[in-house]
Amino acid sequence: MLKELAQDFIMKQVSNKIAETTWLDPKIIDNVTDEWLSSLIMWLANNTKTASWAEWLMSALTKDHDGSLLDNVSDLFWEAKGVEGNKILDHILWSKKESVEAQIWKDTWLDISQVANILKMAAPILLSFLGKQTKSEWFWLDDLVWFLGQEKEEVKQNSTWAGILWSLLDQDWDWDFDAMDALKMMS
Repeated sequence: MLKELAQDFIMKQVSNKIAETTWLDPKIIDNVTDEWLSSLIMWLANNTKTASWAEWLMSALTKDHDGSLLDNVSDLFWEAKGVEGNKILDHILWSKKESVEAQIWKDTWLDISQVANILKMAAPILLSFLGKQTKSEWFWLDDLVWFLGQEKEEVKQNSTWAGILWSLLDQDWDWDFDAMDALKMMS
């Protein structure tokens, strides 16, 4: 549901502006964001298995990604938001940001800079939708972890892209990026 909300928002409110800056057809942007949002949800869900990372995310959502961006879409196209989008990607993907961008580039045959521009615009939108969830009085840290786990399961069931991107990281095919995967990647 989170992915569908973000993707629908991007297609209705943002894709034409992204198309102007990337010179892409909005349908291509839809494909890239479909693949990207699936991957980002998988990363978020797996990162929140670590308590300190889940706390960091909850704090970021309540302070910086409260959903207000969705009311001021034009803010997304400021250069500062692009920098913010890159920071989000760095926090969530760590050292794998370039690998994910390269995989999407291979899947879509877009220029790598076009892919990077789409990703850095889509990340704050997804976090804004997630941030709106945290505004509820009943939404606590455990709720965030549970919610992202449910979203991950939905993505796994409904997205072909998630499997492609996740295969970059999940070396033992258990739908979890853990120490075993890291060891296999280093060997």
